[in-house]
Amino acid sequence: MKVGFLGLPGSGKTTLFNLVTGREVDPGLAGRAEALMGVVTVPDERLPRIAEIYGSDRAVPPEVTFVDLMALHRGEGKQRARDESLTKVAGDADAFALVLQCFGEMDYEGNPLDPAADLETLLLEMTITDLAVVERRLERIGAEMKAARDKTNPERDLLQRVADHLVEGNRVIDMELTGEDERTLRGFNLLTAKPLLVVFNVGEDDLQAAECGLARQHADSLGLPQVAICGPLEQELAELDEATSRELLEDYGLEAPARDRFIRACYQLLDVITYFTANENEAHGWTIPAGAIAREAAGKVHSDMYDGFIRAEVIPFEKLNELGSVAACKEAGVVRLEGRDYVVQDGDILDVRFSR
Repeated sequence: MKVGFLGLPGSGKTTLFNLVTGREVDPGLAGRAEALMGVVTVPDERLPRIAEIYGSDRAVPPEVTFVDLMALHRGEGKQRARDESLTKVAGDADAFALVLQCFGEMDYEGNPLDPAADLETLLLEMTITDLAVVERRLERIGAEMKAARDKTNPERDLLQRVADHLVEGNRVIDMELTGEDERTLRGFNLLTAKPLLVVFNVGEDDLQAAECGLARQHADSLGLPQVAICGPLEQELAELDEATSRELLEDYGLEAPARDRFIRACYQLLDVITYFTANENEAHGWTIPAGAIAREAAGKVHSDMYDGFIRAEVIPFEKLNELGSVAACKEAGVVRLEGRDYVVQDGDILDVRFSR
């Protein structure tokens, strides 16, 4: 799972990237051309408990990759699209976090702060980039078809629909597409085809982003989920011991540190869940799409398990945690044998039987 950070200069996206990944990238490097990447283990309190019960030598949590992309600037969409730099580095992301500056009175250009306008700017830059990519391909198809007898071309028709949709200011993710359409478009890595999470980078006096009313309304109108994070406060929390940090979180009315809240929001955005495998050697958490079947989940571990899948022994984490051992779960009759089409649930522990 990969999530890219996008924002205007001064938005605080690199500060957020540092908070989530634990890296120490200088936020002042806003003009850099390269993207920065960090791999983060996903905190899950169930994994240590599973490792304890199975007597596992080690516990391997799921991972998510975060990418701090180059800052966008107003009016740069066409230029970025011409060299496709943004699409090349960001196109394989599963989702984007759009970071908005919601602290202070002025933005990076010295204009009055306007998070709603900044959100619209980011969406526009992404749309312009996608439109240029699509139009370039349409031009090539047109050139190829000049000498062709058969003037029908499903790809051209689809891309023209996409171009018309983008021109109207809409995102590709909102289009009604068939499975074949989605497969065709996948290779273009269109930015507006990805889910978006809006991040309000707020000050300590507005932790719930109450002063970002217009931006919140705009995000709501587009169906975009949101999370509010205060960079300086979270940096302070990260330097404290766990007990003091927890106490300060309660004082501020925050349920968890920014890192945990942000990762949770990304999981919800992408509609993914965690299932587990475990034995005496290793307890391992795996991220899969919600609704994935047992055979697909097994394939996440190894292709042999997908190809030779026979059945899976399934224990819900709640029952394992309650009863305290696999043997007790079997005695209580909560261990189930499921076939390849079983829909895996969040927290399931799977022991996959397969032929080699």
